[in-house]
Amino acid sequence: MTAHAHALGMRPREAVEAVLGLLRAQGQRITGARTAVVEALAHIGGHPSADELVDRVRRQHPTIHRATVYRTLDTLADLGVVTHVRVGDGASTYHLALDATRPSHLHAKCRDCGRIVDLPGDLLDRVVDRLARERDFALDPAHVALSGRCRACRDVPS
Repeated sequence: MTAHAHALGMRPREAVEAVLGLLRAQGQRITGARTAVVEALAHIGGHPSADELVDRVRRQHPTIHRATVYRTLDTLADLGVVTHVRVGDGASTYHLALDATRPSHLHAKCRDCGRIVDLPGDLLDRVVDRLARERDFALDPAHVALSGRCRACRDVPS
């Protein structure tokens, strides 16, 4: 089971079927490019960038163009079945999302080594609620990575 299929609580094949089912329920077409991108996201480990996804998709489906993968990622994000996360320096990573209203997990990135750590999806719920109540601000923590230092980097002597 990959990290993100696991975060969804299912095996990659089950995650693919669940996401394609959500698209069908929305009346969306299931194109070859959409299926290829969803499969790549379900099977690839870690937090892939768009370029890593392009490479994975093109290995399996050489006729799918790079621009098609980028457009498909944007469309799937707009449809709520893919989440993109900004991890600093303008870079983004992607993963499947079965509930656009509640993230399955959040992210933290070590500013020293670049490691990305999955955090519980409800970790910032109290902050989200407080900002909504006190500042009339709708925080969307699923699309950014918190910054800090992982244990390994903190334990390295200066």
